[in-house]
Amino acid sequence: MLAARVEGVQIMCSSRILSGLVALLFLVMTGWSQTPREAIEHYNRARDRYAKGDIDGAIADYTRAIEISSRLVNDNRKASFNEMASAFDDIRVVDPFTAFAYANRGLMRYYKGDYDGAIDDSTRAITINPRSGEAYNNRGLAHFAKKDYERALSDFGRAIAFNPRDVEALNNRGNTYSEINEFRKAVADFDKAIALDSKNAVIYYNRALARREINEDAGAMSDFEKVVEINPRLAQGYYGRAVVYCDRGKLDRAITEFNRAIELNSDYALAFANRGLAYLRMGKEQESARDIETASRLDPAMIAEIEQKIKLIKELQKKH
Repeated sequence: MLAARVEGVQIMCSSRILSGLVALLFLVMTGWSQTPREAIEHYNRARDRYAKGDIDGAIADYTRAIEISSRLVNDNRKASFNEMASAFDDIRVVDPFTAFAYANRGLMRYYKGDYDGAIDDSTRAITINPRSGEAYNNRGLAHFAKKDYERALSDFGRAIAFNPRDVEALNNRGNTYSEINEFRKAVADFDKAIALDSKNAVIYYNRALARREINEDAGAMSDFEKVVEINPRLAQGYYGRAVVYCDRGKLDRAITEFNRAIELNSDYALAFANRGLAYLRMGKEQESARDIETASRLDPAMIAEIEQKIKLIKELQKKH
């Protein structure tokens, strides 16, 4: 028989994992025969730089691809491209290839924390190609980061409308529903995403968080187990299992799981914070203080919540 759930003692911050979409161009030399070779070369080099973690270099190359492709003068272009171009500074003619470059540069800006820049680039991509699901998804990520969840839901919804099999957009909309406490809607989106991609550990992790919020602890634990099965190197799976064990009062098992999460990610502030709280519940104040200090150093924004949880635990201990 499971121990009763201890409400409100552990920290389960919004550590949900979202998904960005890189707009890919295959067979670009034949598919975009009117696009300057130099623009395509910069585009492909940007993707290579992104793959190597060089975000600034990727932005520079996408920018160059945009500059080259959007300043083409080609009598064979449709008039509509000229009309769309009139909305952009110094652009005479817009090559539809440019939409891909804008969408990808927007994602790079999102990764850099330039959310307004990401929104601007994604909007430009959508203006050129109104059916660009990648651009809607990536703009939704930036709105999510700015906590504009209404716009994020709208953009993820548009991406899904264009492609109901868009796993990334389903995952992201599910996370947005979780942020506004619509956990059952979140679970429904995660269910759809998992039906399409049953080997995606990130989606199981996000669904587990939502399930825990609606007291489906068995379902949450099952999903966390699946995360570990699919990707044993993903620290969040062990972290999630640890929090459920804390809920169930199985603190020794929780400590073991927190240890594994921290072994995989030595900067995991949430894991240190929750392990510290678990130690405090066990009466191990020295170990608790050490973990709380580490968590506070890694993420000072957590200090106030940690202090609230410590106060709650001590009040509960006095009652018992």
